[in-house]
Amino acid sequence: MKYLKDLLRPFSQHKYLLYQLTQREIKARYKQSIVGYAWVLLNPLAQMAIYVFVFSVIFRFPTNNIPYPVYLFAALLPWTTLQVSINTATQSLVDNASLLKKVAFPREIIPYSVILAKLVDFCFSLIVFAFLLLFFRVSLASTAILFLPLFILQILLSTGISLLLTAFNLFFRDIQYLANLLLMMWMYLTPVVYPMSLVPAKYVNFYKLNPMVGIVEGYRSALFGNPFEWSIIAWSTFCSIFIFLLGFLVFKKLEKYFADIV
Repeated sequence: MKYLKDLLRPFSQHKYLLYQLTQREIKARYKQSIVGYAWVLLNPLAQMAIYVFVFSVIFRFPTNNIPYPVYLFAALLPWTTLQVSINTATQSLVDNASLLKKVAFPREIIPYSVILAKLVDFCFSLIVFAFLLLFFRVSLASTAILFLPLFILQILLSTGISLLLTAFNLFFRDIQYLANLLLMMWMYLTPVVYPMSLVPAKYVNFYKLNPMVGIVEGYRSALFGNPFEWSIIAWSTFCSIFIFLLGFLVFKKLEKYFADIV
Protein backbone atom coordinates (compact mmCIF):
# COMPACT_ATOMS: atom_id res chain seq x y z
CA MET A 1 0.00 0.00 0.00
CA LYS A 2 2.89 2.34 0.83
CA TYR A 3 4.48 1.83 -2.58
CA LEU A 4 1.11 2.36 -4.31
CA LYS A 5 0.86 5.76 -2.63
CA ASP A 6 4.45 6.50 -3.65
CA LEU A 7 3.59 5.50 -7.21
CA LEU A 8 0.74 8.00 -7.41
CA ARG A 9 2.30 10.84 -5.39
CA PRO A 10 4.11 12.57 -8.31
CA PHE A 11 0.79 12.85 -10.16
CA SER A 12 -1.28 13.99 -7.18
CA GLN A 13 0.69 15.91 -4.55
CA HIS A 14 3.55 17.06 -6.82
CA LYS A 15 1.87 17.51 -10.19
CA TYR A 16 2.80 21.22 -10.36
CA LEU A 17 6.49 20.41 -9.88
CA LEU A 18 6.21 17.67 -12.49
CA TYR A 19 4.66 20.16 -14.90
CA GLN A 20 7.37 22.74 -14.23
CA LEU A 21 10.23 20.26 -14.73
CA THR A 22 8.62 18.93 -17.90
CA GLN A 23 8.22 22.45 -19.25
CA ARG A 24 11.84 23.23 -18.38
CA GLU A 25 13.03 20.09 -20.17
CA ILE A 26 11.08 21.01 -23.30
CA LYS A 27 12.44 24.56 -23.38
CA ALA A 28 16.03 23.65 -22.50
CA ARG A 29 16.43 21.02 -25.19
CA TYR A 30 16.60 23.43 -28.12
CA LYS A 31 17.64 26.58 -26.30
CA GLN A 32 19.90 28.81 -28.44
CA SER A 33 19.30 26.52 -31.42
CA ILE A 34 18.88 28.19 -34.82
CA VAL A 35 16.23 25.79 -36.08
CA GLY A 36 14.69 25.33 -32.64
CA TYR A 37 11.83 22.89 -32.23
CA ALA A 38 11.94 21.98 -35.91
CA TRP A 39 14.61 19.45 -34.89
CA VAL A 40 11.74 17.33 -33.56
CA LEU A 41 10.67 16.85 -37.20
CA LEU A 42 14.10 16.96 -38.86
CA ASN A 43 15.66 14.18 -36.76
CA PRO A 44 13.15 11.43 -37.65
CA LEU A 45 13.06 12.63 -41.27
CA ALA A 46 16.84 12.31 -41.57
CA GLN A 47 16.79 8.84 -40.01
CA MET A 48 13.96 7.78 -42.28
CA ALA A 49 15.77 9.03 -45.41
CA ILE A 50 18.84 6.92 -44.62
CA TYR A 51 16.89 3.76 -43.79
CA VAL A 52 14.61 4.16 -46.80
CA PHE A 53 17.59 4.38 -49.14
CA VAL A 54 19.37 1.38 -47.64
CA PHE A 55 16.41 -0.92 -47.05
CA SER A 56 14.09 -0.09 -49.95
CA VAL A 57 16.57 0.77 -52.70
CA ILE A 58 19.47 -1.57 -51.88
CA PHE A 59 17.85 -4.41 -49.94
CA ARG A 60 14.08 -4.20 -50.62
CA PHE A 61 12.29 -5.82 -47.69
CA PRO A 62 8.75 -7.26 -48.10
CA THR A 63 6.20 -4.95 -46.46
CA ASN A 64 2.78 -6.40 -47.42
CA ASN A 65 2.19 -3.72 -50.09
CA ILE A 66 2.68 -0.88 -47.60
CA PRO A 67 5.11 1.76 -48.97
CA TYR A 68 8.39 1.27 -47.12
CA PRO A 69 8.61 4.86 -45.73
CA VAL A 70 5.19 4.42 -44.10
CA TYR A 71 6.01 0.87 -42.94
CA LEU A 72 9.30 2.08 -41.46
CA PHE A 73 7.98 5.22 -39.79
CA ALA A 74 5.17 3.35 -38.05
CA ALA A 75 7.85 1.66 -35.92
CA LEU A 76 10.75 4.12 -36.16
CA LEU A 77 8.82 7.01 -34.62
CA PRO A 78 7.81 5.24 -31.36
CA TRP A 79 11.20 3.50 -31.22
CA THR A 80 13.00 6.85 -31.44
CA THR A 81 10.81 8.11 -28.59
CA LEU A 82 11.83 5.13 -26.45
CA GLN A 83 15.52 5.51 -27.32
CA VAL A 84 15.72 9.26 -26.67
CA SER A 85 13.64 8.94 -23.48
CA ILE A 86 15.91 6.30 -21.98
CA ASN A 87 19.13 8.03 -23.06
CA THR A 88 18.11 11.39 -21.62
CA ALA A 89 16.47 10.01 -18.48
CA THR A 90 19.59 7.96 -17.66
CA GLN A 91 21.55 11.19 -17.12
CA SER A 92 18.69 13.16 -15.57
CA LEU A 93 19.58 12.68 -11.89
CA VAL A 94 23.21 13.60 -12.53
CA ASP A 95 22.13 16.67 -14.49
CA ASN A 96 19.84 17.74 -11.62
CA ALA A 97 22.28 17.12 -8.76
CA SER A 98 21.58 20.52 -7.20
CA LEU A 99 17.87 19.70 -6.87
CA LEU A 100 18.63 16.37 -5.21
CA LYS A 101 20.64 18.12 -2.49
CA LYS A 102 18.36 21.07 -1.77
CA VAL A 103 14.71 20.20 -2.36
CA ALA A 104 12.54 17.47 -0.80
CA PHE A 105 10.34 15.77 -3.40
CA PRO A 106 9.90 12.28 -4.92
CA ARG A 107 13.05 11.89 -7.01
CA GLU A 108 11.29 9.88 -9.71
CA ILE A 109 9.68 13.14 -10.85
CA ILE A 110 12.96 14.02 -12.59
CA PRO A 111 13.03 11.03 -15.01
CA TYR A 112 9.24 11.28 -15.36
CA SER A 113 9.58 14.88 -16.56
CA VAL A 114 12.10 13.80 -19.20
CA ILE A 115 9.82 11.07 -20.50
CA LEU A 116 6.81 13.42 -20.60
CA ALA A 117 8.87 15.97 -22.54
CA LYS A 118 9.78 13.30 -25.11
CA LEU A 119 6.10 12.41 -25.43
CA VAL A 120 5.46 16.01 -26.46
CA ASP A 121 8.16 15.55 -29.13
CA PHE A 122 6.42 12.37 -30.24
CA CYS A 123 3.11 14.18 -30.70
CA PHE A 124 4.77 16.78 -32.92
CA SER A 125 6.52 14.06 -34.91
CA LEU A 126 3.14 12.53 -35.73
CA ILE A 127 2.80 15.40 -38.21
CA VAL A 128 5.45 13.71 -40.35
CA PHE A 129 3.63 10.39 -40.18
CA ALA A 130 0.34 12.03 -41.15
CA PHE A 131 2.07 13.65 -44.13
CA LEU A 132 3.48 10.27 -45.23
CA LEU A 133 0.03 8.67 -45.05
CA LEU A 134 -1.41 11.42 -47.23
CA PHE A 135 1.51 11.44 -49.68
CA PHE A 136 1.43 7.66 -50.25
CA ARG A 137 -2.37 7.51 -49.98
CA VAL A 138 -2.35 4.90 -47.23
CA SER A 139 -5.54 4.50 -45.20
CA LEU A 140 -5.32 3.37 -41.60
CA ALA A 141 -7.20 0.24 -40.57
CA SER A 142 -10.19 0.37 -38.23
CA THR A 143 -7.95 -1.21 -35.57
CA ALA A 144 -5.60 1.82 -35.55
CA ILE A 145 -7.01 2.88 -32.17
CA LEU A 146 -5.16 -0.10 -30.65
CA PHE A 147 -1.92 1.78 -31.28
CA LEU A 148 -2.65 3.75 -28.09
CA PRO A 149 -2.69 0.88 -25.53
CA LEU A 150 0.42 -0.55 -27.20
CA PHE A 151 2.13 2.81 -26.86
CA ILE A 152 1.15 2.94 -23.18
CA LEU A 153 2.90 -0.41 -22.74
CA GLN A 154 5.98 1.07 -24.39
CA ILE A 155 5.86 4.04 -22.00
CA LEU A 156 5.72 1.67 -19.01
CA LEU A 157 8.65 -0.31 -20.40
CA SER A 158 10.81 2.75 -21.13
CA THR A 159 9.94 4.31 -17.76
CA GLY A 160 10.91 1.16 -15.87
CA ILE A 161 14.23 0.92 -17.73
CA SER A 162 14.84 4.65 -17.22
CA LEU A 163 14.26 4.39 -13.46
CA LEU A 164 16.74 1.52 -13.21
CA LEU A 165 19.42 3.14 -15.34
CA THR A 166 19.19 6.64 -13.87
CA ALA A 167 19.46 5.26 -10.33
CA PHE A 168 22.44 3.04 -11.15
CA ASN A 169 24.07 5.83 -13.16
CA LEU A 170 24.51 7.84 -9.97
CA PHE A 171 26.65 5.05 -8.54
CA PHE A 172 28.38 3.96 -11.77
CA ARG A 173 28.71 6.72 -14.38
CA ASP A 174 29.62 4.20 -17.08
CA ILE A 175 25.93 3.28 -17.22
CA GLN A 176 25.12 6.24 -19.48
CA TYR A 177 27.65 5.03 -22.09
CA LEU A 178 26.53 1.43 -21.75
CA ALA A 179 22.93 2.53 -22.32
CA ASN A 180 23.83 4.04 -25.70
CA LEU A 181 25.49 0.80 -26.80
CA LEU A 182 22.68 -1.44 -25.58
CA LEU A 183 19.98 0.70 -27.19
CA MET A 184 21.75 0.52 -30.54
CA MET A 185 21.98 -3.28 -30.28
CA TRP A 186 18.37 -3.50 -29.08
CA MET A 187 17.11 -1.64 -32.14
CA TYR A 188 18.66 -4.15 -34.53
CA LEU A 189 17.19 -7.00 -32.47
CA THR A 190 13.73 -5.43 -32.94
CA PRO A 191 11.77 -5.42 -36.24
CA VAL A 192 11.94 -1.66 -36.70
CA VAL A 193 13.67 -1.40 -40.09
CA TYR A 194 12.90 -4.95 -41.26
CA PRO A 195 9.90 -7.32 -41.00
CA MET A 196 9.94 -10.14 -38.47
CA SER A 197 9.39 -12.60 -41.33
CA LEU A 198 13.11 -12.26 -42.17
CA VAL A 199 14.19 -13.74 -38.82
CA PRO A 200 15.38 -17.37 -39.34
CA ALA A 201 12.84 -19.87 -37.99
CA LYS A 202 15.32 -21.46 -35.58
CA TYR A 203 15.81 -18.10 -33.81
CA VAL A 204 12.20 -16.86 -33.80
CA ASN A 205 11.19 -18.12 -30.35
CA PHE A 206 14.26 -16.60 -28.74
CA TYR A 207 13.79 -13.41 -30.76
CA LYS A 208 10.24 -12.99 -29.47
CA LEU A 209 11.53 -12.77 -25.89
CA ASN A 210 12.41 -9.17 -26.72
CA PRO A 211 9.38 -7.27 -25.32
CA MET A 212 9.60 -4.61 -28.04
CA VAL A 213 8.99 -7.24 -30.74
CA GLY A 214 5.36 -7.69 -29.68
CA ILE A 215 4.85 -3.94 -29.33
CA VAL A 216 6.37 -3.04 -32.71
CA GLU A 217 4.59 -5.86 -34.52
CA GLY A 218 1.42 -4.75 -32.74
CA TYR A 219 1.84 -1.21 -34.04
CA ARG A 220 1.92 -2.36 -37.64
CA SER A 221 -0.91 -4.82 -37.14
CA ALA A 222 -3.06 -2.10 -35.59
CA LEU A 223 -2.28 0.57 -38.18
CA PHE A 224 -2.34 -1.55 -41.33
CA GLY A 225 -4.88 -4.25 -40.46
CA ASN A 226 -2.45 -7.17 -40.27
CA PRO A 227 -3.33 -10.19 -38.07
CA PHE A 228 -2.32 -9.74 -34.43
CA GLU A 229 -0.03 -12.27 -32.81
CA TRP A 230 -1.58 -12.05 -29.37
CA SER A 231 0.90 -14.37 -27.65
CA ILE A 232 3.86 -12.01 -28.14
CA ILE A 233 1.71 -8.99 -27.26
CA ALA A 234 0.73 -10.73 -24.00
CA TRP A 235 4.42 -11.39 -23.29
CA SER A 236 5.26 -7.75 -24.01
CA THR A 237 2.48 -6.66 -21.66
CA PHE A 238 3.82 -8.83 -18.84
CA CYS A 239 7.41 -7.64 -19.40
CA SER A 240 6.44 -3.97 -19.58
CA ILE A 241 4.46 -4.03 -16.33
CA PHE A 242 7.07 -6.16 -14.54
CA ILE A 243 10.00 -3.96 -15.62
CA PHE A 244 8.13 -0.81 -14.66
CA LEU A 245 7.32 -2.11 -11.18
CA LEU A 246 10.86 -3.46 -10.73
CA GLY A 247 12.36 -0.16 -11.83
CA PHE A 248 10.12 1.80 -9.47
CA LEU A 249 10.85 -0.43 -6.46
CA VAL A 250 14.61 -0.40 -7.04
CA PHE A 251 14.56 3.37 -7.55
CA LYS A 252 12.68 3.95 -4.28
CA LYS A 253 15.04 1.60 -2.39
CA LEU A 254 18.09 3.55 -3.59
CA GLU A 255 16.51 6.99 -3.35
CA LYS A 256 17.76 7.66 0.19
CA TYR A 257 21.38 7.50 -1.02
CA PHE A 258 21.02 9.89 -3.97
CA ALA A 259 21.87 13.15 -2.17
CA ASP A 260 25.03 11.62 -0.68
CA ILE A 261 26.24 10.17 -3.98
CA VAL A 262 25.90 13.27 -6.15
